Amino acid sequence: EFLENLEIGQQVTGIVKSIKTFGAFVDLGDIDGLIRKTELVWKRIDHPSEVISVGDEVEVKVIKFDREEEKISLSLKQITSDPWENVEDRYPAGSTVQGFVVNIEDYGTFLQLEEGVVGLLHVSEIPDTDYGKEPSDLFNIGDEIEVVVLDVQRDSKRISLSMKQTRENLLKLLLKKYPNKRN
Repeated sequence: EFLENLEIGQQVTGIVKSIKTFGAFVDLGDIDGLIRKTELVWKRIDHPSEVISVGDEVEVKVIKFDREEEKISLSLKQITSDPWENVEDRYPAGSTVQGFVVNIEDYGTFLQLEEGVVGLLHVSEIPDTDYGKEPSDLFNIGDEIEVVVLDVQRDSKRISLSMKQTRENLLKLLLKKYPNKRN
């Protein structure tokens, strides 16, 4: 009977029954539903237990179901608004922002600008990499860094960042303040 009245987009309440590496099973009363790891929150996580625990009561959105197979796909994150909505208004190109280092790769450093919004500080935009230093030599996870937003691509959820531009802005400011000191 529960499945007969179920609709996509409907919000239902259930209890987290078990947690696996790929997601969490939620007891909806007569049937269980699955929240895949990618449908828990708007940011990347390693394991569902970072977000929920067995026994938690959760309100979720039905995103897919199969009456014959008796399978229900749920989303916890779709109950909240997507942080990438209107992201270009909050982080316009040319603006200076603060971000926290959340991941370091050979090709650059990922900075979290807000919960669920992460941008890439490419090695070509990190001044000290010009001198042969790797991003891992310069930053630690959790460091707060000031950067300039180069480009925002909301549809592909990409933000390009620059540290070089913050220094260029400082140089321009100094040259403007001390115009006769160009030696």
